[in-house]
Amino acid sequence: MPRKEKKHAKPVKRILDRKTRELVGWLYQWNTGHLAPMWKDGPRENVEYV
Repeated sequence: MPRKEKKHAKPVKRILDRKTRELVGWLYQWNTGHLAPMWKDGPRENVEYV
């Protein structure tokens, strides 16, 4: 069975810094079902998905 091509994605959650509650990125879901973060200023640790 051929794999689906990633063609489009939509934001499904915001990523917040757990301590400051600052928006640091968004979690996107691709048409294939794959989830991928998009960071504003590079990856962060200690985050919360809301």
